[in-house]
Formats: sequence, structure tokens, C-alpha cells
Amino acid sequence: MWRQLLPHATSYDDFVSPNEETRMEAFLSDPDSYRQEREILRAEVDRILKKALRELPPRERYILERRFGMKDGSELTLEAVSHILKLSKERVRQLEREALLKLRLALEGLRGQLMGA
Repeated sequence: MWRQLLPHATSYDDFVSPNEETRMEAFLSDPDSYRQEREILRAEVDRILKKALRELPPRERYILERRFGMKDGSELTLEAVSHILKLSKERVRQLEREALLKLRLALEGLRGQLMGA
């Protein structure tokens, strides 16, 4: 397996691109570059997740947003969501399960964006 990766290997001393004087080492040794990259990736994942959530019916999207704190950061219990929607806890659980399945399918459809294609 390592032989397959070898053509893609690069050195810390290599330049980022032929037109630049910056070496790879500058990015790898700078802790801020990791933080910035994580922020960029997190923003991209959030964008793709929101796109997939828009494909769900409003009630299912609402349940997931409230159960997992996607709107305001506070996660609600099944009981709390069931009181808000005036449904049984079991029905909210069923809807949540269906919504998660649909979300997985939607994200599968968006896999190319997740993989940078």
C-alpha cells in the first residue's frame, strides 16, 4: 500500500507551488494553520449539512434541529420535543429515525461535495 502513496509523497522542504517561495514546512509547523483549516472544513461541513437538511420535510427537519441543537446549541429531549409538537415521545422517536435515514441518503447524494469533487 505504501508504494501506491509514494508518488504522492512530498517533502517538508518542497515549495507549496512552483511560483511561491513558501515551503510546506511553514504550514505544517504553524498551529494557526491547523486551526484555520479546521474552521474552513467545519464551515464546509455545516454548509453541506444544511443543504441536506433542506431536503427533509419541515417537521422532520425541526425534530433533528431541536434534538441535536443545530439551531441554538441546546439539545432537547424526546419528551421536550414531544410537548412542543404535541405528539407522543414514541412518535417523535419514529419521526427522528425516519429523518436520520433520509438525511443519510441525502448526504450520500452530496458525497462528491464532501470529498472535494
